[in-house]
Amino acid sequence: MRVKTNNANKDSKGSAHHKARSLFGRRKGRPLKKERREALDNLLPKLQIPKDKLSEKHECNPQDFFTNPLSSYWLEIGFGQGEHIATLSERNPKTGYLGAEPFINGMAAFLKSVEDKPKDNIRVLMDDGMIIARSLAPASLEGIYILNPDPWHKKRHHKRRIINRENLDIFAKILKPGGQLVMTSDVEDLSAWMCTQASNHPDFEWQAQNKNDWSVPPENWIPTRYEQKGAKGSKKMVYLFFKRK
Repeated sequence: MRVKTNNANKDSKGSAHHKARSLFGRRKGRPLKKERREALDNLLPKLQIPKDKLSEKHECNPQDFFTNPLSSYWLEIGFGQGEHIATLSERNPKTGYLGAEPFINGMAAFLKSVEDKPKDNIRVLMDDGMIIARSLAPASLEGIYILNPDPWHKKRHHKRRIINRENLDIFAKILKPGGQLVMTSDVEDLSAWMCTQASNHPDFEWQAQNKNDWSVPPENWIPTRYEQKGAKGSKKMVYLFFKRK
């Protein structure tokens, strides 16, 4: 099912505040249990990145989203139920993590999981993660995670894949020199697509030196629930690490 959100928000003068955009896929699944609904209602307003700060003009400093100064900043686009970003934030309390997940049930599960944990270095958006990417200032991120994105198997839907030349241009712009673009998938066709797209981009360099570099999870890797479960008919997980030249 295609869910369109192509009416730009407008300010009091009637000008477009966000670019017209489309999100493909469902935004909500099963009805939320009481605990997750309460976490969504109570915690999301405290951690949500204010949309009036997301100009999509590459002028936002990540520090603007946090109360206390942090040493570096990472972005995770489409974090599912948030196991990865939640664990990273605990391991690295001096690093700021921005996360986006448009799926309501995923966001609710994430918020419930961090309810009783420190959250000063996490900020989230329940919407398209490219809104954050288009808003961040040039060379403001240490890294970007895109873990197990939707493969969009049908050829006519390949244009919906998040890894494409236009988005790679944006990632290259907001990453610092030497910054990392980390991508994973257990769908063979999508893995090849992402690797080819990023390898052909002039601003990215693949870090793999041998097969183990892309077929074996790196040390201290945090597996997501999706990664542990795997997609139906999927093969081995592929780990792609690219560096911003």
